[in-house]
Amino acid sequence: EWLAGQGDGQNAASGAPVQPQTPAPATQPIPTRMPLTNEQREAIRVAAAEVVKSCVDDRDARIPDLNALGVGNAVVSGIFVSLKRQGRLRACMGSFGSTMQLLKTLVDSSRRTATADPRFPRISSVEVPHLELEVWLLFAPEPVNVQGEARIGEVTIGTHGLQIVRGNQRGLLLPGVATDNGWNSEEFLDNVCIKAGLPPTAWKEPDTILFRFEGNCVKGDLLNGDAENYSVPRLNYQPEQIEEIRRICKDNIEAIVRGATPMYYCGSVPDSSVNGVSMTITLPGGGNELTVVRMSMKELMPLQSTAFTLCEELAATLRRRGFLNGNFELDIAVVSDAAMHGTFDQPLIEGVDTAHRGFLINERQKNAWVYDRDKSPAEVLADTAKACQVTEPAYGMIYSLTFQTTSSRVMYSAVPKPSRGPSDRPAAVAGRFYPGDPAAMNKMLDEMLAGDATPEPCKAVMVPHAGWQFSGKLAADVLKRVRIPKRIIAIGPKHTPNGTDWAVAPHHNWLLPENNVDSDYALAMKLVESIDGLQADANAHHAEHGIEVELPIIARLAPETQVVGITIGGGNLERCEKFAEQLAGVIRDLDEPPLLLISSDMNHYANDEETRRLDTIALADLDRLDEDALFKTCRSNHISMCGMIPAVMILKTLKKLGSVHQSRQVGYATSADRTGDKSKVVGYAGRIFQ
Repeated sequence: EWLAGQGDGQNAASGAPVQPQTPAPATQPIPTRMPLTNEQREAIRVAAAEVVKSCVDDRDARIPDLNALGVGNAVVSGIFVSLKRQGRLRACMGSFGSTMQLLKTLVDSSRRTATADPRFPRISSVEVPHLELEVWLLFAPEPVNVQGEARIGEVTIGTHGLQIVRGNQRGLLLPGVATDNGWNSEEFLDNVCIKAGLPPTAWKEPDTILFRFEGNCVKGDLLNGDAENYSVPRLNYQPEQIEEIRRICKDNIEAIVRGATPMYYCGSVPDSSVNGVSMTITLPGGGNELTVVRMSMKELMPLQSTAFTLCEELAATLRRRGFLNGNFELDIAVVSDAAMHGTFDQPLIEGVDTAHRGFLINERQKNAWVYDRDKSPAEVLADTAKACQVTEPAYGMIYSLTFQTTSSRVMYSAVPKPSRGPSDRPAAVAGRFYPGDPAAMNKMLDEMLAGDATPEPCKAVMVPHAGWQFSGKLAADVLKRVRIPKRIIAIGPKHTPNGTDWAVAPHHNWLLPENNVDSDYALAMKLVESIDGLQADANAHHAEHGIEVELPIIARLAPETQVVGITIGGGNLERCEKFAEQLAGVIRDLDEPPLLLISSDMNHYANDEETRRLDTIALADLDRLDEDALFKTCRSNHISMCGMIPAVMILKTLKKLGSVHQSRQVGYATSADRTGDKSKVVGYAGRIFQ
C-alpha cells in the first residue's frame, strides 16, 4: 500500500490523536488555568520548537531552563503541540486526562508531533522553515453531566475544548479548532463525535461521556524568523554510492536469473531507512520497461533488504519471459524524507528544490510520483497531477520526497486501469443480499411484490439497495408502481475500492440465480464515449451490490428490459453538472427515454431517532428537486446518504431534459423496523420522479 495508514487530509485538520486516557476522579487538585508572563510563554515556545527541530535534524535538543522561570514543574491536565502550514494542520500530538508535569509532557508531546502523528509522515527539514507552532496547555477538565440538547449550553466557543468517549471510541478537539472553523457549540459537538468515529450527534446519547476543558495557547513560527540560518541535512547517499547500489542490484538480478548466488548484503554502502525504492529495467530495443516499486509515506523500510526483494521480483519476471541474459539496463531510485505540501487546489510548494526532490500526489485510490531534475517545481507538480489523473483537486494530497537516482527523470503511476472483463457479469451477492437459491428467491419476490399497484409512467426512481430482508419490500413497492421502459440506466455508489472511480458495467448480461438480465452494451459504450471520466470497467462492478440487488425485481416485472449499470466513487457539483449535461445529450439521441434509477440508502449508523431526523432534512431537499441543496445539506450535516452523488447527477440530468416536475414518496423505513434494534440503523427511502 502506498499510503497505508494515512488519514484523510480534509478530516485530519479537525483535531489530534490523544493518549488513551480519560479524566478520572481527581486524587489531587485539578490544575487550573495559570497566568504566564511573556518571558515564560516565549520559553515554552522555544522549548517545543527546539525539540521538534532536534528530532528533524537527528541531534540532541538544547532546551531552555523552564524551571528557572518557574514553569518547568508546573502541573497541567494535558499538553498538545500542533504544527501548521498556512493554517493547514501538519501534525498534532499530546496527552490529556491526568495531572502531569509541564516540562516532561511538553518534551514528549513535541517529540511525538515531530515523529509519530499516525495520520502523517514525520516532519521533514524541507518543511521546517514554513511551519507555525502552537502549544496548548490544558486545564480544568470536567465531565458535562447534563444530557441531550442541554449539552449545547455547556460549551463556550473560545473557552472550551471537548473530549467525547463511548466505549473504546474517543476523540478530542482543542479549543482553537472551533474558532478556526467558525463553528457554534452544536457544530463543535458534532465534529468531536466525527473525530471519534461516531455519528455526528452521538453526543446527545446518554451512554456517550462528554468532557470539557480549558486551554492556554502559545503561538509562533517554528523558526521565529530565523529561517535563513536553518540548514537542511545532507542527502543519505553520495552519487557514487547510488551507482554502487545500482551495480550490485543489476548483478543480483543477473545472478538470480542464472540460478547463481546473489549478494544479500552490500557492506560497501551503508544501510538506511527510506520511504521507498523503485527499479526500472529497460530491455534491448527500447520502449520495453519493467518497473517495480515499494513505497510507504509513513512506515520507513530498510534500503538493502527492500532493494533485494525488488531484485527477486524483477528476476522472476525476466525468467517468466525467457530473458535469461544480462543484456539490460537498470535504473534505481532511493526515495526518502517525505514532506507534505497541501492539496492540488491549494498547493504549498515553496522551498522544493527539484534538483533533489520530486512530487507524489494521492487522490483516493490513485497515486503517482514524478521526479525531473530539469523542470521547475510547478512543472513537475503538473506532470504528477497528470500522471495521477487528478479529477478532484481538493482531495489530491501533495507530498515531496528526496530522490537519489541514476536517472534524470523518474515517473510511476498507480492508477486503476479499466478492465472489460467477461461478457457475462456473474452474480456477486446472491446468497447474501438476496437468496441464491432460485426457488427461495422467487418465493421472496412473491412476498415483496404482493399487493396491487397500477404502473405509471415516470422519469426516474430512487430505491434502496440493502439486503432484501431490510429494504427489498420498499424497492419492490417503488418498481411495481412504474411503467418500466425497455432500458434502465441505474446509477449507484461505489462501495468497494476496486476499479475506476466512475465506471459503467461493460457486460452484455447480468447473471442471476434465475431470469438473467440483459445490458445494452452499445449504450454503455456510448456513455463512455460521451461522458468525461466515465470508463468501462468490470473491476468496479465485480463485487458491487448496489445495482445487482434490484435486478431480480426488474427481471420479474419487466423481463425484456435492459439495464446499464454505473457506479460512482465520488464527485463535486461541477463534475455532476458536466456528467448530467453529457448524459442528457446521450438520452436525447435515444429512440425512447430510459428509466433513470438512483440506487441509494439514506443515513448510516446513527440511532433510529437521529437517522430519521437527518433523513427528513435530506429528503426535503430531494422532494423539492433541489439537487444542489441536497449536496450541501448532506455535506454540512454529515448525512451519509451513500447515493447522494448519483441522486444529484440524475436530478440535474432530468432538469436538462426538462422532464421532472415532482417527487412522489413511496415509503420510508429504517433497519430497526426489521430488527427492532434502534441503536445503530440505516435509513431507506423510495421515491418516484415524474
